[in-house]
Amino acid sequence: MKKRLYAIWSILLVLVVSFVVSGLGCGPTTGTIYVEATLDGLPWTGAVEYTLTGPGAAAPTVINGHSVDDNFSGEAGSWNCTYVSGGPGVFVDITPPPPQTLAAGGNITFTLNFVTPQDVDVSVEFKTWTHNGAPVSSNWILVYPGDWIDVEYTEHASGEEDAVVDVHQTSWLSVHNIGLYGEEMGPPITLHVLNAPGAVKMSPPADLSNQQATVGGNPVYPCDEVDLPYCQVVNLDVEVDLELVVCNNYTKTINWIGFNPPGIQTLQLDSVVFETTDDMYNGLTLTLTSWACVEVGVGFNDINPDNDCTDPSPALNVTFILPP
Repeated sequence: MKKRLYAIWSILLVLVVSFVVSGLGCGPTTGTIYVEATLDGLPWTGAVEYTLTGPGAAAPTVINGHSVDDNFSGEAGSWNCTYVSGGPGVFVDITPPPPQTLAAGGNITFTLNFVTPQDVDVSVEFKTWTHNGAPVSSNWILVYPGDWIDVEYTEHASGEEDAVVDVHQTSWLSVHNIGLYGEEMGPPITLHVLNAPGAVKMSPPADLSNQQATVGGNPVYPCDEVDLPYCQVVNLDVEVDLELVVCNNYTKTINWIGFNPPGIQTLQLDSVVFETTDDMYNGLTLTLTSWACVEVGVGFNDINPDNDCTDPSPALNVTFILPP
């Protein structure tokens, strides 16, 4: 009798376990992905192209979306959302920032955020070369240990009164090592990268969030060395991101090159983009030309791009003079 009861209980236990296992196997393995959009912070619906990328049997699974609001079924796991094109206004970002984890039977939401572009007009003009901060009136100057060469631009932003415009500025300095004055040859020059925080100044002050020096379009960093071979042109530049207040007239000053040869330093040059580090030969000359461009940031529409860049400045010849 006990053996028969034991056999019956064993069979029942197997059936219960089988039922539980089979029940678990029938649970959901997918969830729902919702894609929404906002315009200026308010819900928006319409045509927009985006891509959802996530796990699956043929991972990565790619789902192409064409409108919002919309929803999709996806395998549980990590999902990315990427904006492609379309939508209203200017695309800003996706919130929450991808990726998100989709749980089986759960849901996640990606929101594509757009803003209506604000019409502005940002302009830049070459103002003057300066030597130690003073305007230069000729096309040839002599510089001594402790001197520096600057350039000034005027900038302006028009638009809604009291608005703040995000602007990306690029300023170039074309440097031609023409050698020793009165001779046909000359030594190479080595510049030391400082990219000092005070090398780019705005008057009145503007909120500057980024400053990057480059050579030939390639980023360079403090303590890097830049060669200026004889009779070759090298393009230096500095890029900055800042905020301009509409209706303010700004003067941008760039302290490009400081003359600070070793052993005869007379001034601690800590506010320049580049400085000389060689023991210069007396009479070594550089020909400098500068120009600049500005572009507005996300959320702004520049209504007159014709005044976004300057023409090349008048050339300035700079001759280094060492004390006897």
